[in-house]
Amino acid sequence: MDTSELKIRQIEAFRAVMLRHTVTRAAESLHISQPAVSRLIADLESRVGFVLFDRLQGRLAPTAEARVLFEEVERAFVGLDRIAQAAQQIRAMRRGSLRVAGSPAVALDLLPAVIARFVERHAGIDVNLLAHSATTVVEKVASGQCDVGLIAEPIPHPAVKSERLANAVMRCIVPRGHRLARKASLRPADLRGERFISFPQSFDARSAIDRVFVEAGVTRDLMVEAQLSQAIVALVANGAGVALIDPVTAAYARQRVAVKAFAPAVPDHFYIVTNASQPRSAVAETFCDDVREAFARVTGINA
Repeated sequence: MDTSELKIRQIEAFRAVMLRHTVTRAAESLHISQPAVSRLIADLESRVGFVLFDRLQGRLAPTAEARVLFEEVERAFVGLDRIAQAAQQIRAMRRGSLRVAGSPAVALDLLPAVIARFVERHAGIDVNLLAHSATTVVEKVASGQCDVGLIAEPIPHPAVKSERLANAVMRCIVPRGHRLARKASLRPADLRGERFISFPQSFDARSAIDRVFVEAGVTRDLMVEAQLSQAIVALVANGAGVALIDPVTAAYARQRVAVKAFAPAVPDHFYIVTNASQPRSAVAETFCDDVREAFARVTGINA
């Protein structure tokens, strides 16, 4: 027998008769006519090559072969029920996975906060968070190893789509108790002669910050460099100097340092990156919405 000839409707009719015990009840459960059920059973018997039911006094009595076949059918239908349940869970975002990668500036505070709220609302979604350089984040998204990336600098790549989040500006941080901690906002002249903690010269942020002070004619005491915003916060908190850092890190550093507005504004841009050739899943799309909302909230932008 070629099993590919079996039709799902024949199996459904057989199962319904086994469960309901009469053609009438089976037809009602399947919402078809009694003759249609009888025809499906006859077709199935022809396909499998043996009798499934004996007709006894107007009732159908399953043969021994039918009972053996029914055990296999039930196992198959349990599997189908699991598939249907899984589909419902996926539709309700109660089942699935999400792989997220971020630059350290967002992977150490912002993304954990977003993920914590996300998994609380969508129990059953497994989330994997990785912290990497912006270049590595983009590569992982491009290769399909991550679903969503969040980076703090533009990294062009033909295999990813980059969405720039709402414009934000850098903040000035000073040690608590510092003379500048009492001011509501700071300008380049306020930092004249201060020990200044900088990003490395290869960073775009360093160039943008240096330009502001050159244009203002203000000289800083450039004593320390650090790659990570979190490391700069720790240096400032320990009294090593003052600094300008990204607004996301600054938002989470208020317990350790004094965070001040700075003028003229030094723009700072963040980007959501996703794979250009693969549509976002509903889970990834919802997560991106959460990232946008959280970014706007912590940076003080009116969403």
